Amino acid sequence: MEQPPSNPVQSERAQNVSEEPEDEYDIPEENTIHPEPQRKHLTLKGEDHDLTKKQRDKFLTAHGKTLLALSLEQGAPYLPYIRQKLIELNMPLELQYLPIVESNFKITAVSKTGATGMWQFMENSMAPFLKKNSWYDERLDPWLSTDAALTKLCDNYKMFGDWEIAIAAYNCGAGAMSRAKKKNPGKDFWALATSGALRTQTAEYVPKLLAVCDIILNAEYYGALEVGVAYHLTEEKKTDYSYVTTKGMYSLSEIAEEAGISKKVLEELNPSLKRRCTPAGELYKLRVPKDMTLQVEECLKHLGPPKNAIVHKVVKGDSLWALSRTYGISVQDLCKVNNIKENGILSIGQTIIIPIF
Repeated sequence: MEQPPSNPVQSERAQNVSEEPEDEYDIPEENTIHPEPQRKHLTLKGEDHDLTKKQRDKFLTAHGKTLLALSLEQGAPYLPYIRQKLIELNMPLELQYLPIVESNFKITAVSKTGATGMWQFMENSMAPFLKKNSWYDERLDPWLSTDAALTKLCDNYKMFGDWEIAIAAYNCGAGAMSRAKKKNPGKDFWALATSGALRTQTAEYVPKLLAVCDIILNAEYYGALEVGVAYHLTEEKKTDYSYVTTKGMYSLSEIAEEAGISKKVLEELNPSLKRRCTPAGELYKLRVPKDMTLQVEECLKHLGPPKNAIVHKVVKGDSLWALSRTYGISVQDLCKVNNIKENGILSIGQTIIIPIF
């Protein structure tokens, strides 16, 4: 039988099969050299200062890298919002990681001195940025406290014209920084920090931030793989929400049940509500999942007084003042919840709703 004509390409490949594999099956050589990761630089000054190197070494320990990764995971729901605000305000993007220095992104953090929330606001430094009363503490709200913190940092920058000084002033206060600058005219942050003009905590504050930023930005360069993985999670996780205005006290758990929302999600979106209910006697902007706005608005039309609040039946000897002492609720709040006057007399058998859930 006559053989088919040979294919010159096939013949050539057959001859060289032991010498060189086909392209689609190329086997990488064992000694392939991969390019070393290049270090990226920060926009703030001082990334290679001795004070920053000292802090960087601490964060590059096994414990330090684990702490950074956990902090990024905790901050993942809020970092996209912070980044967007920084871009809108034309502020240094390094500031997105300042809550790591402040609180490790723990929104319920409370320091020994009473500084509260992710951005660690003291009660005497809240105004006019944030509000607090017996119903809510806006320092616990990561979105509102971010707006407040960035406003404060912008004010500091307008005052000092230098970002490192402005950031340090967030820690020690603008007044203390002004006094330090007055005693040391012409000195930048690094000169103030190394000359003893600033207290130790403030002198280490900016170096800590720069060390954190450097490691996150250059996780591969420093071999901090867990930090790099956690960083990428912050790019993917975004919290979408909208607002529904409430008037009076509504239980978050009842709203969640009626609207078909996870109670945990609703509480995570409204962490400043200390009683897990909207405040009585005032309008309140309740944060809800964006795709559940209409359901929540509809359910609020049908919800009455909270069924899961404590209900006290008045007995002989009861008074608003006595109930206030018993339950740790102010007389004013009891009156708001129950729509009664502070000088009103309670009737035996009357039911009083106590805003405790």
